[in-house]
Amino acid sequence: MAPIIDRRAFALAAAAASMVPGLAQARTAGRPRSYRYAQSPGAAPDLQSLDVYAEPGARRPLVVFLHGGGWRIGDKANAPHGAQKAAFFNAQGFAFASVNYRLSPAVMHPAHVEDVAAALAWIYANADAQGFDRTRITVMGHSAGAHLAALVAMDGRRLARHGLTPAMLNGAILLDGAGYDVAAQAPAVLRRGGFMGEMYGDAFGRDGRLWADASPVTFAAAGKGIPPFLIVHTDRPDATRQSTLLAARLRDAGVDAALFRARGYTHADVNRRIGEAGEAVTGAVMSALTAWGAPARG
Repeated sequence: MAPIIDRRAFALAAAAASMVPGLAQARTAGRPRSYRYAQSPGAAPDLQSLDVYAEPGARRPLVVFLHGGGWRIGDKANAPHGAQKAAFFNAQGFAFASVNYRLSPAVMHPAHVEDVAAALAWIYANADAQGFDRTRITVMGHSAGAHLAALVAMDGRRLARHGLTPAMLNGAILLDGAGYDVAAQAPAVLRRGGFMGEMYGDAFGRDGRLWADASPVTFAAAGKGIPPFLIVHTDRPDATRQSTLLAARLRDAGVDAALFRARGYTHADVNRRIGEAGEAVTGAVMSALTAWGAPARG
């Protein structure tokens, strides 16, 4: 079984996320409003905060973005996670929010997804004041963020702590994740050790007790209000395998789950190229949002 991404590719993806020459400078949003959505003891305030790019009172459909970085690095303020995407979605008539969450090794599962659920609860509660339409909220994530987007949309326990269900979401868009079946993947990754073993062990533990609980595929079931999914994957073997498995599990549960193969894309490209004119993943994302009832310029 291939690892999610090796150390070199991981570093390159992180670098691309923080600096996208030309595109980031040419297409950026205005300064966001930042808010702290939770206050866990010992957590740095910025790790439990979100940035809002929206016109107050406009009541726009909302895209909520979760950054990648192997559950251990990344930040909402990096251009492809924040200003770059916000400028594109704002121009299409959407509000945009980018979310930080606590990172490993300081925390492990389920802290990451609990933070995402808390952020979504804050967004839902503050929708009117912030310019969101709470009936049209879509969660989107890249890499580790795709895993968290899938998990919060499928494991209803996390939102239930805030009096909500996955039905609060209009849809979930996953960009080249591969952590959808941690229980199947972790043993081989940990045996190989190295960077990937360290990353998985820090996020999900090494003894298996948390692996099924951290796996979105565990929670595919009918009657839970799971929203429709768009699952984008590159040709990385494990991303393909796990994306296909997740789509199958969702469809078996009666959930609309579309697969999109991003041919010729790197792991970083799938995220950072969204918003380019004529770009294929952007087209798939906008088609999904429209199909789910959040039309552009709505």
